[in-house]
Amino acid sequence: MADRVDDPPASGGEAESPDFVLELLAELRAAGYHPGAWGRFLARSWRQSRETARAHPALVRSWGVTAAALAATEAGALALEAGGEGEWSTALRALPGAALAFAFTHFDVYCHLGMNARRRGDEPYPDLGMATRLTLARGACAGLLWGHLLGGRPAGRWLLLTTLAGACVTDIADGAVARATGGVTRLGQYADSQADVGFGVAYALTLAVRRLLPRWLVALLLARWLAPFAFALASYFGWARRVPIQSTNAGKVAGVAQAATLAAALLPDGVAGRVAPLRRALHVATAALLVAAPLARGWGLLRAG
Repeated sequence: MADRVDDPPASGGEAESPDFVLELLAELRAAGYHPGAWGRFLARSWRQSRETARAHPALVRSWGVTAAALAATEAGALALEAGGEGEWSTALRALPGAALAFAFTHFDVYCHLGMNARRRGDEPYPDLGMATRLTLARGACAGLLWGHLLGGRPAGRWLLLTTLAGACVTDIADGAVARATGGVTRLGQYADSQADVGFGVAYALTLAVRRLLPRWLVALLLARWLAPFAFALASYFGWARRVPIQSTNAGKVAGVAQAATLAAALLPDGVAGRVAPLRRALHVATAALLVAAPLARGWGLLRAG
């Protein structure tokens, strides 16, 4: 939905003051990251989140309604999958992991409701907005994949195709809706990055377990999603500062090639055999772009610095 991420990748409250998060991180760093310092960091973050929730009951209701609707959708998707394949045991095994992923996502959103504004320090909007709801729907797609992975039975082709289509549609639509309605928010940007990482990692791991992609390409795909996340963690918890991560043209092209690679991995066996040379060429092109995109991003950060 957004091209920039400049908020903490870990759960915690958002301050009325623009410096609240950075102050907490600076204190945590000064204390040497001892367990007691972590406890104070989490306790103060949670208190700030609760204060935000009490001050904005309409926003909390919007969050609750959205979470309930997505929970019902995920449960319906599992039931539909089980009914279509006649394997209720698979759906039941996926349910705990999907519920765990869902709870983490929406608790994280609750903790960051203060970010539901255009700029840091602005009063939060009283509604999550359609764009953020679309982003959270992508998170629900990721939750289904995580549920199957944690349940020991990776998602099959039908669910992989369905969730990939849902992720691609929501990834395109949330940004378009946000720009069209003037509903670009910091919470939407934050949730967008979380949904991208969660879905991308779950999808790559599923393909790896099902041996539908070469291991070397899976490793590059995982690095594509996890490296920026690790960089953000190092920035906040190591240096106690915000680091904007801008998108690049190379990154956008890499994203398109990546989606094509993921879809091509799900071709029926008969078709896959006939287009094997094309798939290998696509793998090489995608790998090159996955390497070029972070290099271009790093160069942009160096120039900005």
